[in-house]
Amino acid sequence: MNKNVIAGLIVLVMALATPWTGWGSEKIIVADANSTHHLNLYVAQEKGLFSKRGLDVEIQQTSSGVAAVVGGTADIVFNCPTGVITPIAKGQEIIIISQVKIPCTSVLVVPVDSPIKVPSDLKGLDLAGLSNTCCAVIAIRNSLKEIYSAEFTLTALAPGAALAALESNSVRGAILEEPYVAEAQLLADASGKPKYKTIFDGTSDANGDGKIDANLAGENPPCRTINANKAFISKRLPDAKAFIEAIDEADKLIRSNPIASDIVAIARKYVPNVSEKAIIKSNPKLGFQIKLDTVGLIGYAQALVNQKTIETNPGEALFAPEFKGITW
Repeated sequence: MNKNVIAGLIVLVMALATPWTGWGSEKIIVADANSTHHLNLYVAQEKGLFSKRGLDVEIQQTSSGVAAVVGGTADIVFNCPTGVITPIAKGQEIIIISQVKIPCTSVLVVPVDSPIKVPSDLKGLDLAGLSNTCCAVIAIRNSLKEIYSAEFTLTALAPGAALAALESNSVRGAILEEPYVAEAQLLADASGKPKYKTIFDGTSDANGDGKIDANLAGENPPCRTINANKAFISKRLPDAKAFIEAIDEADKLIRSNPIASDIVAIARKYVPNVSEKAIIKSNPKLGFQIKLDTVGLIGYAQALVNQKTIETNPGEALFAPEFKGITW
């Protein structure tokens, strides 16, 4: 047999014996701020769902993930969509590719003896919350203004600090996300009775009339999204699609048993400042899915237009066309 043929066969055999390493050798950098809302990311990483697809995913902890993706130093970020809609509307290099979860689990938490009985009672009150561009803050504020002609002031605080402000009575209520809602509900007074409750969230009765109050944030409002650098999508689309495929598998795994010991352990590993009890209480509420609520997300964009954060609503330009038929 010709030596060149033999050499070619050897190269072919070695190539077939080498494990597949994806469409490219580059890492996928995910800029992440620790949150149980990103549990599907952590489960995909810890359960080897990325690596089995030949992806090398590196999770980098940062509080500036959107800026990192816009600037091209990271490829993907899981984030509140209202924090991504603004740079998209301004023509920056970021796009929404997938939902993370539905619904938004941020709700209004108040002391159990709070005098707030109806939504209009919130008028002029000082509440704590993540930011004025938080999805829940925007949705609640819009409902109050449009339906009840009421507005509140917001003290912008991280969830742990917002709960501390509630504990010190420096605010009248706090718009908290899970698992901090669960942390608040687990707090008890000296007699062992709960100190806090949720109101106006579609599950509670604020005035005790026996009727469940409507959710001020709307029915099943969308929550966080997976967002990517546009150049990353353009250059490495197969990798981006494989990444979402792994997240989808992680979603199904979590939904099958959100309080399984291994799932809770992964949450604790990545979000160690939250108690195990709070994770167990809140995990079943986190509706992980990749399908985008395009109507709800476009609605958030309109709310940002209404409050003059952005000039125009991007509409479907919020979403990566490469993922149409996959996540939207």
